[in-house]
Amino acid sequence: MALPQTEVRHILEKKGGMDMKDVIIWGTGQGGRMIASLLHADITVRAYCDSDEKKWGGMVDAIPVVPPEAVPGLAPDAVFISMLNKDACAEVRARLKAMNVTARVVTAPELRQTFDLRLAALKMIAVEVRERGVPGAVAELGVYRGAFAVELNRLFPERDLYLFDTFSGFDPRDVAVEGDGKFSRAAVGDFADTSVEAVRERLPFSDRAVFRVGYFPETTRGLDEEFAVVSLDADLYKPILDGLHYFYPRMSHGGYIIIHDYNNARFNGVRQAVREFCEEQGVFVVPLSDLHGTGIIVRP
Repeated sequence: MALPQTEVRHILEKKGGMDMKDVIIWGTGQGGRMIASLLHADITVRAYCDSDEKKWGGMVDAIPVVPPEAVPGLAPDAVFISMLNKDACAEVRARLKAMNVTARVVTAPELRQTFDLRLAALKMIAVEVRERGVPGAVAELGVYRGAFAVELNRLFPERDLYLFDTFSGFDPRDVAVEGDGKFSRAAVGDFADTSVEAVRERLPFSDRAVFRVGYFPETTRGLDEEFAVVSLDADLYKPILDGLHYFYPRMSHGGYIIIHDYNNARFNGVRQAVREFCEEQGVFVVPLSDLHGTGIIVRP
């Protein structure tokens, strides 16, 4: 956990020194809470700020939520904008300027450009797997455009990399289980702007990649493998639960399952699936403080 704090300290020093003692976080959602967990212990979050008046006067983790108009009076040393959308960040930055807020402004996209806690964890896991001789292939369920698959391939060049995805977006069967807002408000075909060819071109060792295209777990038919590292990034309740049920018994002892969006407010079915699985199996998840809320399960 030292890496994120070190990187955040570096950002703050570049922006004018460690005189950021009192800060405000703009946004009360998942991103805001994750930013709060990454800040150095010497930094105090004075308040969360939110445009939703229903949240004003409430508390988030014992920290008050204030309206935007309250920010100038609080005179923070810095304002952290927790939204990942750059246009939304630009709007907030303009609003702060219009209110004559002279505090430093740091956005979540800027933080993401500096550090990636999930990738940092993967790099450390790769060292553990190599040094301890954990056998098995590597896999990812939910590949999309292949950003994380590239890193899996680069860190495990000598191992087969199984990539499971429809490559046509969310399947209707999985979206139906989301329950019309019970979990996420997913839509059929979300994340369809990808292809096998586009992902393959990105992979540094594409000869080790095995693409399993279609609906999971149907795409596991005929596969007889054990796994050392698996990434689950399918976003929705059903494929995450199916992925845990399929991969966990096939993990080598000491193998790792990395679950993206475990603490993601948008895709809250992921957390439900993981909690159900952990209770059923008597295992535990280790949460990470990355902005999407990753969780890790280790096979004993």
